[in-house]
Amino acid sequence: MTRETTLRMLGCADYEARWVDESQMVQLTARGFLPCANHHAQLEKGADGGWETVFYTQEHAEESYTSFCLQAFVMVDKNSNAILVKDALGVHELPIQAPVVKPEEADTGLYIVYARKAAIDVPDETYFTQPVGTKVLPIYSRAYGPASKADCAAFIATANDRFMEELDELHAKIERVEGREE
Repeated sequence: MTRETTLRMLGCADYEARWVDESQMVQLTARGFLPCANHHAQLEKGADGGWETVFYTQEHAEESYTSFCLQAFVMVDKNSNAILVKDALGVHELPIQAPVVKPEEADTGLYIVYARKAAIDVPDETYFTQPVGTKVLPIYSRAYGPASKADCAAFIATANDRFMEELDELHAKIERVEGREE
């Protein structure tokens, strides 16, 4: 099999730079089209510290108008407000946009609140919620549910200490009964 020479050349695209949550990470997105199916697009770190949109091509062409969407996560200084991207059309200074805020999705599934079996004076952080059917380690036991996610969150917010005492008593009884059966 004969390998073809691959050429590296600057390509071009439409760009977007957007902060990721409250971090120092920026999601850099490049969207465009390749003229051939055997060409490949890539976002690469440039020698000058910016980014480059690069196309890798071969001499023979499999003509096809193919879209691409590339993404890179870039660490930037928290005071930065732009990212530089070089392509075949020149150097682009992309303003960094605010993160996308997704609306809360309506959740109609059922969940269970778990807690550590032997925990005493359980802080709120000890509880965790999982969808019904999720396997958890046996060191955790069901504290509440199945119920909606909102009801589970309300249960955790109450820090129901009496429930945890009752749960500990129940586990002690089960252990005594299991000890007698052997």
